[in-house]
Amino acid sequence: MKRKSDEILDYEKKNRRKVRRSILQLGILLVIVFLVFQAFVEMNRYDALNNEKWKNRQGFIALSYPGVSRGGSDSLFAKKQLQRQLEALREQGYETISQQDILNFYKNKKPLPEKALFLAFEDGRTDTSVYVNPLLKKYNYKATLLSFANKLDENDKRFLQPSHLKQMQKSGFWELGSNGNRLTYINIFNKEGTFLNIRDDEEVLSKDKIESYNHFSMDFIRDQYLIPSENRLEMEKRITNDYKAMRKIYQEKLGAIPGVYMIMHANGLYNTANKLVTDVNDKEIRKTFDMHFNQEGNALNTKGRELYNLTRVQPKPSWSTNHLLMKIQNDTIQKVDFVKGNEKQANQWKAIESAAEFRDSLITLTSKSRKAGKLVLKENTAKDIQFTGKVGGSIEGQQSIFLRHSDNGDSYVKITVENDYLVIEEKVEGQLKELLVKKSIPKVEIVQTTNNENPTSRKEDKARSEGLPNEKSIDIKLQNNTLNIRLNNKKIVSNLEVNQDIQAGKLALGSTWVPGDFNDPIHDAQFSEVTIASLADSGVEQTTLFTNEIQKPQQLMYTFVGSIKSAMNWVVDNF
Repeated sequence: MKRKSDEILDYEKKNRRKVRRSILQLGILLVIVFLVFQAFVEMNRYDALNNEKWKNRQGFIALSYPGVSRGGSDSLFAKKQLQRQLEALREQGYETISQQDILNFYKNKKPLPEKALFLAFEDGRTDTSVYVNPLLKKYNYKATLLSFANKLDENDKRFLQPSHLKQMQKSGFWELGSNGNRLTYINIFNKEGTFLNIRDDEEVLSKDKIESYNHFSMDFIRDQYLIPSENRLEMEKRITNDYKAMRKIYQEKLGAIPGVYMIMHANGLYNTANKLVTDVNDKEIRKTFDMHFNQEGNALNTKGRELYNLTRVQPKPSWSTNHLLMKIQNDTIQKVDFVKGNEKQANQWKAIESAAEFRDSLITLTSKSRKAGKLVLKENTAKDIQFTGKVGGSIEGQQSIFLRHSDNGDSYVKITVENDYLVIEEKVEGQLKELLVKKSIPKVEIVQTTNNENPTSRKEDKARSEGLPNEKSIDIKLQNNTLNIRLNNKKIVSNLEVNQDIQAGKLALGSTWVPGDFNDPIHDAQFSEVTIASLADSGVEQTTLFTNEIQKPQQLMYTFVGSIKSAMNWVVDNF
């Protein structure tokens, strides 16, 4: 006890510990200060483009992204996905232009860079600035951050506040724009047909449950029979007051009104919106903003466009990088260089009316607009063949596997997955025949677990959510002119006879847009963990012709890296 008591009373020793601890804390503090200072300095290093050599008098493209988060979602871009797209645009030679460059182009007939890009991010989310800032610095890109005015007056942490926006402006990488005063919905009907009237964005839990709606400034307020419940003067006063409130907030909070407006929702004014509603909006917009991106769906703004009816594309989180590039190529009629990913794998295939990216265990096949894209394995396959893997894609298209595909495409067996249905066709000397008419695909069974198995269950749920869109596991065997197919581990086709005149050919993958009420005629078909093998025959062993399935050593590495990333994400979320 005496020895312990002596240690407690040893003030010199305690003081030495305090000194060491203070030095360590000071060192950590200096490192943090250095990193913050470095980040701040870098944020002020935007290199303005030299416009002396600009010669483009034709126009520019405009892209406006939704919010950006670390991992992404149905409505938000993932940081990595955005980085791949911006990197691809940079490699294509695109340079970002400012709002003033656009004004000079239309008002003063000044030229733009050869490949001019106006880049914007909508909704004014805080996480957008966190994840986009480093990318703008990396590529020396300038972007416009759009906000809702009323969010600047609510101190809502999800949205950037005036102090943040002012700091971003000073960096040179950001300019400011507006999506309007508020994100408020009117004339709402849910899927059950119930009329909901006026709702703010936080009161609408999910748009998936909404059948129809309009935005606050885009229509008369109507009753459940869609008859206007306000007269013309009341409508004009309501919309005019909304613009007045917006101008007041921006002036008070930012000291100026942003130059760019992107109305919610696009394509209504001058088109489908009531003319009286259009007129009051048009008057207030021209009074308030320098320019208006009113249209959505086409990326290209030519010299013949009008400053208050500009157009842009809003990329969807479901789009691959090649999807975006395909859209730009289609709108500009200019050739682009598509990303390939794994060159070794890509060289084993030939793309027809499509572009393909090979990344890890995934093949993403992007069709040209309104075309049936194909990806043909160059190596000749045997007559008997097996395909195993997973297929997926959006509801707006089909994913197909072609067996015994002839070089001229006049002969093949085609297995197509479209949402929850399977269709099988054969083509002989150009004549197409349907062998199986839309057979329903069995759903994946979710095994019920006990409380003790909850951790595993949660991991499986996460794995499913991170899989392909509309994912199906598939196993196809074509042997001796007999076709067998398993989908989601259930036998769905058994011993289906195919025409014996369809001889050995090549294997191909397909991506096809399906005509319908869809705005986007480009389709991404996805194939993962694919193995293609020629089946054993008399005197011939089974041979693997292609595989992108991750092997065990790689899988262990991915699991290890994934665990580290998960831990880092947990730290970011909680501290």
